[in-house]
Amino acid sequence: MNVLELKKNFYSIGYVDHALKVFDVAVLTEEGTSYNSYLLKTSEGTVVWETVKAPFVDTYLEHLQAVSSAQDIKYLFVTHTEPDHSGSIARLLDLNPNITIVASTPALTNLTHILRRPFKQMVMNPAKPFSFGGYTFQFVSGLMLHWPDVMFTYIPELKVLISCDAFGGHFASDAMLLSKEPDQKGYYEAVDYYFDHIMAPFANFIVPACDRVEKLDLDMICPGHGPVIDQDVQKQIQIYRERAKKFLPVNDSNHVTIVYASAYGYTRTMAEYLRDRLLQDGKKVSFYEIDAINYEKERNAILDDIRTSGMLLLGSPTLVGDAISLFYELLSHITWTIGQGKKASAFGDYGWSGEAVKNLSDRLTQLHFKVIPGFRYPFALDEEGKNELAAYYETLK
Repeated sequence: MNVLELKKNFYSIGYVDHALKVFDVAVLTEEGTSYNSYLLKTSEGTVVWETVKAPFVDTYLEHLQAVSSAQDIKYLFVTHTEPDHSGSIARLLDLNPNITIVASTPALTNLTHILRRPFKQMVMNPAKPFSFGGYTFQFVSGLMLHWPDVMFTYIPELKVLISCDAFGGHFASDAMLLSKEPDQKGYYEAVDYYFDHIMAPFANFIVPACDRVEKLDLDMICPGHGPVIDQDVQKQIQIYRERAKKFLPVNDSNHVTIVYASAYGYTRTMAEYLRDRLLQDGKKVSFYEIDAINYEKERNAILDDIRTSGMLLLGSPTLVGDAISLFYELLSHITWTIGQGKKASAFGDYGWSGEAVKNLSDRLTQLHFKVIPGFRYPFALDEEGKNELAAYYETLK
């Protein structure tokens, strides 16, 4: 049974799922995961944080009944409303409709759409600590770690922070405590992978969150996935901050990334012209030609350069009415947090109709780049085309 008393009257009652191999369609979970829920017994009633994914609700209720009862729950604190955490709330309300759900305003809005039923509610307010049953609950903003609804709970009497997806990772630990987990290497690898694939786009929110958390008197962090962090807590916060710093977007106006593909050399001619002019103007240029063979090898380097440059130029010929598909695969790895504030533009040759430049420009706009109108030209550049390309270059400055 996945029940463990973490501190006096404070329990972990979630579910350890060794069978899970894929999370949210695209994230591998080779080490499984856990859906962590926490319970505090007080003199005035029971307080619970999070629930578990819906398929495991029956086992979850058994864990709950082992230390308390659904009828005794006074408050359910919801740190984050993604259904792997909120999936069993409806069953709890079936058993006890008098439970008051305490969550951030965005979380309460989400829950109205998830539960589709009225429920008692209270807003988490970082400026207003809440006391109940001899304990104080202070709310700490976890905005965008990794949803806009996240609000941590700090319990000073226990020196505990309940953080949901922040600070954790997909790792099925039967030990349930980091200090007792025998596979430390596997744990840190899983946490790194989780961070890279889920948290990294929000690095600029993570650093200030770490600043807020490190000021607290803590000896335990209770995440939504993975074992409870019960050792070297301040060190773990520092590790988390350093992970985030590696992904902070940089808008270096002197650095331009050019990524292009060329079937017959026409788009290559444009790309080389733009590269040479940028170099003449003292810019640093990261220059990539991609194709079906080398793209996978180059992708991570390209993404790193996009993250740190101030301008992105994409060059694609039009192929069957669109840009070459490799560019959309590349852009699928870029979020608005990377594109926001950076300049971008598209260029390329065409034969029939030339939609590639427009379509890439539209996608770049969706990613919050500052898109400069692109340049396209039919097949090979003649003198008129060269003059138009030179004029296009001037718009990039």
